[in-house]
Amino acid sequence: MLRGLGAGLQATVDWVLPPRCALCSGMIGGRDGLCGDCFTRMHFLADPLCERFGRPTSVQETSPTCAPCLTAPPGYDWLRAAFAYDDASRALILALKYRDRLDVVPSLARWMAGAAGAQIERDDVIIPVPLHWRRYLARRFNQSAALAKALADYTGAVYAPEWVQRTRNTPPMKAMNRQQREANVRGAFAIAEQQRGALRGKRVVLVDDVYTSGATIEELSAELRACEVSRIGVAVVARVVNHTHFLQEFELE
Repeated sequence: MLRGLGAGLQATVDWVLPPRCALCSGMIGGRDGLCGDCFTRMHFLADPLCERFGRPTSVQETSPTCAPCLTAPPGYDWLRAAFAYDDASRALILALKYRDRLDVVPSLARWMAGAAGAQIERDDVIIPVPLHWRRYLARRFNQSAALAKALADYTGAVYAPEWVQRTRNTPPMKAMNRQQREANVRGAFAIAEQQRGALRGKRVVLVDDVYTSGATIEELSAELRACEVSRIGVAVVARVVNHTHFLQEFELE
């Protein structure tokens, strides 16, 4: 009965405030956040992918790990993204981040689960990339935390938003190069003292909206390695790729 009442209330809300596409603002019939035309603009990342870095690889490559991972392995064990980071996915992420389009979170988390679900186990600890409290007050929510909570609901993993804190309000990294980004986030995170022992031997999944240079994820991975976690995964909505099929690269504002 309660489920029926909930469905009726949602139908009333949809009639008064019809769902709109996060990209073109056109009215849509469901709650997926995108109309059919805009959905076809999204570049889903699918196999063949580097087993560790999550980037598209050539079908001719015999190793499951791409060359960059062999020469300079990342601090995490695996990364998966639902989309390549291009015009369409960038607009979708910015709609969530700066236009309060929280209605797209369930769909984004479902697509993330489709990309990363095979890597996530029920006892894994899902941790969002934290916001500094000053930025949280200005933005009113942490988009990474919203995605992490929804992803935990889809996968049955443990949602742990308070286990990692951001200790410095770091400047935006849009105009920074790789070295500047690494310096910007160095020492910017701390793991709650009461959780350091609890993390020993755990499998952790870091969640963010977009993966660009990887500086933030690498810094967080180093903090987690110091706690002797057994495995670190990364799940994001989109990632920058350098591939013949996806040549565009953008930076978040």
